[in-house]
Amino acid sequence: MRETSLVYIVKDGKVLMLHRTRKKNDENHGKWIGVGGKFEQGECPEECMRREVREETGLYIDRYRYCGIVTFQNDDADTEFMHLFLADAFHGELKQCDEGDLEWLPLEQLTKIPHWKGDRIFLSLIFGPKTFPFFSLKLVYKEGILIHSSLNEHNCLVTDRLILRPFLEEDAEALYRQAKDPRIGPAAGWPAHKSPEESLNVIRNVLRRPEIYAIVLRDTQAPVGAVGLQNFRITDKKGSMVSYFDERRSVNPTCCTQAEDGLQALLCEAELGYWLGAEFWGKGLMTEAAQAVLQHGFTDLGLSRIWCAYFSGNDRSAATQKRLGFHYHHTNKDKKVELLGETRDEVESVMTEADLGRKGESDD
Repeated sequence: MRETSLVYIVKDGKVLMLHRTRKKNDENHGKWIGVGGKFEQGECPEECMRREVREETGLYIDRYRYCGIVTFQNDDADTEFMHLFLADAFHGELKQCDEGDLEWLPLEQLTKIPHWKGDRIFLSLIFGPKTFPFFSLKLVYKEGILIHSSLNEHNCLVTDRLILRPFLEEDAEALYRQAKDPRIGPAAGWPAHKSPEESLNVIRNVLRRPEIYAIVLRDTQAPVGAVGLQNFRITDKKGSMVSYFDERRSVNPTCCTQAEDGLQALLCEAELGYWLGAEFWGKGLMTEAAQAVLQHGFTDLGLSRIWCAYFSGNDRSAATQKRLGFHYHHTNKDKKVELLGETRDEVESVMTEADLGRKGESDD
């Protein structure tokens, strides 16, 4: 086990980045990262951070925020605990670093330069529009490829343009900006949000489930929608429900996957739910987010089938489901929509892992 510190120093909308190009046998070779390094004997995280900044940049830190701890697991190295800092006040003269080139880069370039894929998650938290509380992030790499990530024990997924992470209470205002739109909620069966306080309540009581994700744009760090798996249940081979899991009360709602009951295999299923802010429609973002969650459901959670539904008349949702590979199963006539106090026809679609990727042409 090893412990390290990493600090991002900001000034006038720019951040000091180190392009690692000079150190021999550098696991970070060619990538851009913040400033930091290994603990020395007896050092605490803050002492290590200050010393590494002095040695690598010549600067002295005057003010900082301790943001979180990142646990790295790699197949060819010891587990690393990295202590993450953000500094916005310093003094001294910048010097050259013997490990690479130091450069002040605009904040908007951070996600566009070569870096570790998992860095996008913590960069979105420390440079987001809100100050997020201290966090614990776990990143697992195999042969340099990110294969698992979790934030505060909640799975995270990273795609080309998106970060899928748990909702945090600090997301309430961003959630309200999207969820107050009457084009969003009513089409999915829930009323438009009336205040940031209502959005905060929804985060606390609805969206804090193990497999519900905030859809965060890589380049803006703000949630613009939600996607996730819910209503986990065990079924027999014919699809009849045997048991139901309330994922709000279980750390791992799918621990039952592929269980055996005598001669009859029991399978685990779930439902996909999603919505996206209207200003982001037509860009393929919902398809990108849902594909990542579906792949995660089949590969990591061992689901046998995933269901998805839309209310008659919601052509946009129907097209998205077709694009993802879902196929029609049945229609629930006059289904009661509890939150809106009305009834609608609900179209149920289903897919297996074999259906994933068999996409039709449609738009989000």
